[in-house]
Amino acid sequence: MCLRDSYARECRSEVLRVVRDRGAKRYFVLDRTVFHPLEGGQPSDSGEIVGEGFSLTMKKALSSGGVVAHYGTISGEDPQPGDAVACRLDWERRYLIMRLHTAGHILDAAVSEVFGGPVNTLGANHGPPEAYVDYAARVPSEDELSRIEGIANEIVSDDLQVRVKFVGPEELRSSAYNAPNLDRLPEAPVYRLVEIPGRNSIPCTGTHVARTGEVGGVRVLGAAPLQGGFRLSYWVAEP
Repeated sequence: MCLRDSYARECRSEVLRVVRDRGAKRYFVLDRTVFHPLEGGQPSDSGEIVGEGFSLTMKKALSSGGVVAHYGTISGEDPQPGDAVACRLDWERRYLIMRLHTAGHILDAAVSEVFGGPVNTLGANHGPPEAYVDYAARVPSEDELSRIEGIANEIVSDDLQVRVKFVGPEELRSSAYNAPNLDRLPEAPVYRLVEIPGRNSIPCTGTHVARTGEVGGVRVLGAAPLQGGFRLSYWVAEP
């Protein structure tokens, strides 16, 4: 659901399965969800799942084989398959993650401009407590870091629309541009592209803001060497 509407804060769902863990810990599998799981460099959403006679304070959502399991602490009786529930996001956390993830794509564009072309990434965390992108390149100089931050904030100031579209494998190469890691993408029947017009169009399954201006501002906190590249740490300023 969040792949098509990052701003959806809640949804109605049906319980498919409940798995008991230690004590009051449970895994819920639902027929639909508003929660984004831990994947693609994005931390999990949190929130609550509420039904008649019970509630689950959800700590994290995990994805495996296309199935999302919602893990947390239950209060009340275990639900049964078929029971109706309401899923409600911790919106403050989700919106921060959306801003940070879009800021990560903005930094990809800025790094690409400073380095003269797309730079592959080794990993990322687009969320609290520490946001960063690991790039497969030499550590940038202080002057280059300043330029990266400046370009990033120009993109924020331009308040560009952030577009999401779905394409097939035959359209991927013509639709994605200035994107890292294209040669490492696994085969899939459909790819989701997140585009900042004129800057980049990147395969991504994360949640994003609708316009770059919502990011508020990008602060580059520093660059540290790591094996095979460097880690660019960053955060966002309030809009």
